[in-house]
Amino acid sequence: MPTLPTVALRLVELANDDSASMDEFAEQITFDPALAGKLLRVANSSFYGRRRAVTNLSQAMSLLGLNATIALSLSFSLRACLSQQYQSGFDTNAYWRRTLLTALACRSIAEELNEVQPEDFLLAGLLQDIGILAMDAMFGEPYAALYQQSTDHQHLLVQEAVRFGFTHAQAAAHLLKSWGLPERICQSAWLSHELVKLPHNGPTDDDKLSFYVAAAALIADAWMKEQAAPDSIELTFDLVKALLNVRLERYRAIIGAMIQKIPEMEALFDTQLADAQMLQDLEYNARETLAVRSLLRSHTPDPATETLVNRITVLEEQTQRDSLTGLYSRNYLDSMLQHEFERATRANSPLSVAFIDVDRFKTINDTFGHAVGDQVLAMVAQRLQAQSRQIDTVARYGGEEFVVLLPETDSEQAETVLQRMLEQVRGNPFHTQSGAQGTVTFSAGIATHMQGTQFFQNSRALLQAADSALYEAKARGRERITIHRQDTQPFQAAGSSAPAP
Repeated sequence: MPTLPTVALRLVELANDDSASMDEFAEQITFDPALAGKLLRVANSSFYGRRRAVTNLSQAMSLLGLNATIALSLSFSLRACLSQQYQSGFDTNAYWRRTLLTALACRSIAEELNEVQPEDFLLAGLLQDIGILAMDAMFGEPYAALYQQSTDHQHLLVQEAVRFGFTHAQAAAHLLKSWGLPERICQSAWLSHELVKLPHNGPTDDDKLSFYVAAAALIADAWMKEQAAPDSIELTFDLVKALLNVRLERYRAIIGAMIQKIPEMEALFDTQLADAQMLQDLEYNARETLAVRSLLRSHTPDPATETLVNRITVLEEQTQRDSLTGLYSRNYLDSMLQHEFERATRANSPLSVAFIDVDRFKTINDTFGHAVGDQVLAMVAQRLQAQSRQIDTVARYGGEEFVVLLPETDSEQAETVLQRMLEQVRGNPFHTQSGAQGTVTFSAGIATHMQGTQFFQNSRALLQAADSALYEAKARGRERITIHRQDTQPFQAAGSSAPAP
């Protein structure tokens, strides 16, 4: 097997560096114009439902987020590299069709189950069967013949073990590890093949990626059989339920999401994934099912169904992004903060929260108008995102306020990240159409949970502590970063009761 393309290799290296910034990733991606174009395309696609056109790479990365950018970049790089290298030996069209359907199903499962980074799951699905290409490269025609003669995927694994002494699942895990990809993705390539035949109690936080990939592969197999054997997708529900413990309504929602994303997926990866008539039949069946359920619910309300519908509505609201800045919204922030707080508490790992407020923003609005004020907020958001790390979450809290979640980060490390953000914002003046310009700064407060003996009772208290530290930073003169200390009293500026806006 060849090594990854140079840009993809560099992205993997940066992904393993927690201190790497968004700007460093953007710089690498610009070396591959085709990849940059693909990212712009996906940012403007129905995958993200962007209302306003994304016109440059920085905007695209701010919208997608760093993890999604890395995952999509690797996906596109691998598809382009490997499809060019291996055009003989076995049915490459069938291979890529199953692979891309697995990737799409895995992403759809992740979205439906409210996972934070669906593109991580798309990448894991895309890489699940990379070992098939590795074995074809190693053994040539004997492997191609075995591949073509296998009746299904499990039969292929058995025949590989008998003939060659190892399976493509093991080959994939080894190859991905040699490429430097995250351990959980390497593990999922192997474990996802084993789950369908091993006893288990459903996914945990540590192995859910493998469960999702395994379920996605079952859906992909059913999808490829659907045209010749109608109802294959519906009949696969019991197998998927055994892996994910989901209800039929949620399973159908996953299939519905795939139907909607198939055209865009085909365009992005230059591969036909479904016959037009099959898609039409699936859509018709889905609408018919929904209509019947709606009719039944209108006459005999089902509390369980109503609860599910309400839950889905809440999750959809939580995943929305802020329309002005492209950052995550406050609803999403609340959900992520709770998740990270609970994880930090369980792992006894520090979690820092930074509360940011743009200095004298009211003066900017009063002097230059609200349109310029909006431009300033978008610029600040872009700089915050660009200087964030891949493990951070940047959200717009409201107005000129932003919040950054910094997992596995103590207060000193968080201060370093925030100082870098402040320097970037301060060093990029805004310009108006009339030629006027101005410098923007911000004040920030940092609070840290599970650092030494310092901890908070709940996530709300942690956020309030960061807000209190922000208050102190503004009271001390703005354009600075203050760390909350639990053993100190709130700062009070002499002769004043509150800081100026």
